[in-house]
Amino acid sequence: MTFRGNHVDELISASLTGELTDAERAELDAHLARCERCRATLAAFKSERRILSGLPVADPPRDLSARVRAGIESGHLGQPWWRRPSGLIAIGASVATVAAAVLAIVVFANFQFGPVGQASGSPEASLSYAPSTSVFESVEPSVEPTRPPVFLASGELAYLSLNGAPFEALRLTFVNNSTGASIDAGTVSGPPIAASLSPDGQWLAYITEKGETGANEVWALHLTDGAVTHLGCSTAASFTDRLAWSPDGTYLAFTLISVDLGANSACPANDGALETADAWVYDVSQDERFRLTHSGNAYSATFQRGSPATLMVSFAAESPWTEAVPLGADPTNLDRIEGVFMPLFSPDGSRALYWSGTMAFSGGQWQFSLGGMPQLSGDLRAAGPASPWIGTPLFTDLVTVGGEAFAYGDFTWSGDSVRFAFWNGAWTGAPQSADGNYPNQREGYLGSTGDLLSVASRFSPNLGDDGWIVDITYSSDNATAVTVGVPSGGIGDPPSARITVIPSCCGGGGDEIGGGADPPPWDGPAVFGR
Repeated sequence: MTFRGNHVDELISASLTGELTDAERAELDAHLARCERCRATLAAFKSERRILSGLPVADPPRDLSARVRAGIESGHLGQPWWRRPSGLIAIGASVATVAAAVLAIVVFANFQFGPVGQASGSPEASLSYAPSTSVFESVEPSVEPTRPPVFLASGELAYLSLNGAPFEALRLTFVNNSTGASIDAGTVSGPPIAASLSPDGQWLAYITEKGETGANEVWALHLTDGAVTHLGCSTAASFTDRLAWSPDGTYLAFTLISVDLGANSACPANDGALETADAWVYDVSQDERFRLTHSGNAYSATFQRGSPATLMVSFAAESPWTEAVPLGADPTNLDRIEGVFMPLFSPDGSRALYWSGTMAFSGGQWQFSLGGMPQLSGDLRAAGPASPWIGTPLFTDLVTVGGEAFAYGDFTWSGDSVRFAFWNGAWTGAPQSADGNYPNQREGYLGSTGDLLSVASRFSPNLGDDGWIVDITYSSDNATAVTVGVPSGGIGDPPSARITVIPSCCGGGGDEIGGGADPPPWDGPAVFGR
């Protein structure tokens, strides 16, 4: 990726002199709402103007010329500045110089630098990193982000709501269920199936189905100004519905599997060969997306806690592996974590859920073919000879007879890093319960690090005859919000889904969000304020 100079320094400068047109003012305001660096530049400009405006203005002495000539001839100008007769003049000049230097530093910090480098973790993997970097990355912006109208306080629930009449365009809205505030997210051609709120509460990332094409679309909604960014189209495949935010909310990582939907699909360029999977990153501070890998078998998994931002990238293969890729440094000589696929760190970073087993490429996607099982890692903070990646199977009562197990599935953590949920597990073996209905892809399973999953962990939150679990998420106090898809009433009818909020750790029931309209809307997935 080549850096592009997409900051608006000229507009910032013109704004200070009142030279902006209405259109330019609107462009500047929209850019400042999502660019911290330009907000810092504007603040520095204003600060410099205040410093200079406070300096006294005085006429030079009439004998200045003669005094300078005399100083040159006598050698007094070689003395320290504080001993020169012109010391007070020098002090004033120094203040102005410092102010100009501060401005120059901030402006310099906003120039773009070229690619950091390229690396290959193995013959099968190819990483090319090119996010935005700055030598002054540690400087905090002096302008606080604007609080979004739909801002979520801790524990508050919000959700995506899709509405439309039969055979008409579908309108997407993001709604704060606690306050009733909402923001429009434009039109889409299919229902949302995944959503993730940035840690700073400024952005919502989500994935929608793209009509009946068998593809998905990835989006980012800026909750302050309602700007929607289309991040790409992807084949709808296993392990591509993960949306990962860096801890500071600067980077969003996602996976795209290249798909050709024609010239009129409105899909952003992917540049990968068909059916190849790669990790992508969206830098919200630069409003810029870039392709992180070029291996064709790479999936964005999760960010590590701390700084700099480090993304765990998983590589699908017969024996899969994962690498930790720092986004702020040259990713060379990366260590491989063998046998670990799509890890998901707990909020406190102490544990991870991940996949293990043998994979195979079939039907344009990678899935587990033998022994596929979700695992719980050991304590990642513990020191000692034992590897924390020697995991424990999440299901304590399932036996992978003949290697038949899960082909894929989804899991998530609770806010306290103790509880977790598993759903959409595609079991390939024989049923392992007396009723012949366990494990079941339509059911969800709730457990904890001290009480792993079993037949007793299953729950079906009012699925009806043909409903299915779309998504599960936890609040900070461990309430569980489950999005349940409902079959459409007829040909051309818009899709429908509802949200069930379960206040306790386990079991069915709970409060329902959605429904009440004819046809009912698609409500979900849900997110909680942090």
